[in-house]
Amino acid sequence: MQNNQIIANNPFLSWRYDPTLYGKRDLRIDFLRGIAIVSMVFNHLESSSFFSAINRGHIYASAAEGFVFISGLVLGMVTLGRIDKVGFSEAMKKLLERSGKLYLTSFILISVLGLLSIIAPGWTRPAFDFAPGSWWQILLAAATFHLAPPVIDILQLYVLLLLLSPAIFWMLRKGLWLPILAVSWSLWSIQQLHPYALSFHPLDREHPYFALAGWQILYVHGLLAGYYRTKLQELWAKIPKLPLVIGLLLIVIGSITAAHYDIQLGIWPAKFSDRVAWLAWTDRSRVGFLRLINHIGLFPLLYIIVDTFWQPLDKTLGKLLINLGQNSLYIYVVHIPVTVIWFLIPALVNGNPVVATLAQAVTVAFFWFLVKKEVLFNIIPR
Repeated sequence: MQNNQIIANNPFLSWRYDPTLYGKRDLRIDFLRGIAIVSMVFNHLESSSFFSAINRGHIYASAAEGFVFISGLVLGMVTLGRIDKVGFSEAMKKLLERSGKLYLTSFILISVLGLLSIIAPGWTRPAFDFAPGSWWQILLAAATFHLAPPVIDILQLYVLLLLLSPAIFWMLRKGLWLPILAVSWSLWSIQQLHPYALSFHPLDREHPYFALAGWQILYVHGLLAGYYRTKLQELWAKIPKLPLVIGLLLIVIGSITAAHYDIQLGIWPAKFSDRVAWLAWTDRSRVGFLRLINHIGLFPLLYIIVDTFWQPLDKTLGKLLINLGQNSLYIYVVHIPVTVIWFLIPALVNGNPVVATLAQAVTVAFFWFLVKKEVLFNIIPR
């Protein structure tokens, strides 16, 4: 009775997420993934819209980083239960089958747009501004990860991460989480010291934006967090929340402030040598160490916000973001042809911000409609 009275007198407690109401699936993660997918759509539908102004360049983080971490987190949770249910071999077989589906999806998308760039130059932006080679070079490069067109290239990263996952789960079953972290940090360090030395070298870019050696660190830590989620939740419950939130806020505020003077204004650091170093430390394609520090502050803070204010967030944005988040891979695939069409319409890319904002909103609503009607769910991976 006393606890109920405390909750009634404190709206923040009554707003919190109650896992007993939603079954085994954690809708907070779906909500966060929904934020990431909407942010990605606004970013890829390039324009001078109000959504794009809010979404871009204000902090050293992107939707892609959130996706990669959450993908590892969800896979760690889901696969652990699947192993207990169907056995290790069958669970790993599912992972490899999913990797094969993503490989086929990546190959088809890159090949179609690559071949189209030969027939209709300029019609395949932002993936290809011009044909990266002859038809056979395009097909061979698409098959061997030697094409990395914008908007599509992250699929190749997911293929490689899923291929590596059975080895990670085998080591986790042996309790070898520390060697996993050692290998992960070693690969990330190589990426910082010798950028892209362990990467495929694409024909259409100077270097890949989603280099495995760097980006795997987000995925691996997410996967371990999902696999050991129960133990981490016990540890999380013991951490004093006020000092934690203050620390996370300081990291995020510092990142926003630095990004304002660096990305937005371009005036800091002013000294050339300092700026070169800063750009390396905040490089998205390398997952520079300052970006990692930002993620350490941003990801838990977003989770705390969603958990604390769940009831109002769910009532206002839940139907949109949860549905999109639960089908984020489907939305990702569908948004690729939509993005190509968007770039063919100058009035959307360079036109009136109000028109572009409305068009982006309609596009997100369209994606939600496709999910609700389950359009091509039996064909497009989800």
